[in-house]
Amino acid sequence: MVFDATRFIVGDEWAYRPRDDAPSERVKIRSVKPKKSSARVEILFLDDPDSRVENQPAARLRVPWTDVAAYDLLMANWQRIDDHVLDDVEDTCVEEVFQLLIPDDVATVEWNPVRNATKVHDRARLATILGAPVDEILHGVQRFEHKESLMVSPVGTLLIARAACREHPIPVLDVVVEQEKAARQKCKHGFSRDSIRSRAKEDTSPEYEYHWYRRYDRPRHELLRQWCGHRSVTVHERLLAAEAETERLDILLARVIEALEKAGDDMSARIFAEEHERDRVTPWTVRPVIDRPLHPSEIPVREIRVRGGRWWH
Repeated sequence: MVFDATRFIVGDEWAYRPRDDAPSERVKIRSVKPKKSSARVEILFLDDPDSRVENQPAARLRVPWTDVAAYDLLMANWQRIDDHVLDDVEDTCVEEVFQLLIPDDVATVEWNPVRNATKVHDRARLATILGAPVDEILHGVQRFEHKESLMVSPVGTLLIARAACREHPIPVLDVVVEQEKAARQKCKHGFSRDSIRSRAKEDTSPEYEYHWYRRYDRPRHELLRQWCGHRSVTVHERLLAAEAETERLDILLARVIEALEKAGDDMSARIFAEEHERDRVTPWTVRPVIDRPLHPSEIPVREIRVRGGRWWH
């Protein structure tokens, strides 16, 4: 964005703040010195008994003094929701969950002026993702309305991420398992990473990769599992075990059928292969199907001939 120094007019009164959390001070512009991408402004502090004059960067002049009430209220709201600092593990997990489960047009994690605050754009869709009303999830959490969006504190960001994991655990746990598979290979064979100094690829040892896994990856995986809930983790692990066992038995049966064919028992091999394909248990067959009772007129008629030439229906 191109810096516009023309909005600073000599003689105008502005609100000055050396920091975001400092109180606003009323100043008058005495001179403006534009630069390539900024400006230096000489200001007179009107409420200072000594009439202090300073030369300050233009960025410290926040809003015209006529807008100071609304600006002070906004900054007070930002300070109010700045209630928690996420550690590195929480920070990374929140980023993964939002990327995986929450679209950007529903909610986004903000970095300025409050790190890890959440900006909720669409409450209805977020409630669908979380499986509960947003106000229920954020009960007691600091938040405020800002430009048709809801700004939520970092504590609320953690609650949103955890609720999303509880409602949709399988995608999160699938990612964790895939990352752990990759980490296992690295801890066995080492890896090739970008060097911090030369930016070139350099090989790492299995010991280094295991140290990396224990320090960075494992805490993140355990927190994501915790957010998903013990029951969801158990069900997911049982599902993975069942799928792996099914694949193992499928391969074993294929080897048995192949052995029967080589032994000359083609008929048994064909029967077992057909039965295996025909009677597979799938998500579409494991659920009981409840049909409505048929009217007698809908029941097909079968004719059976018995001894004596009579027909039975």
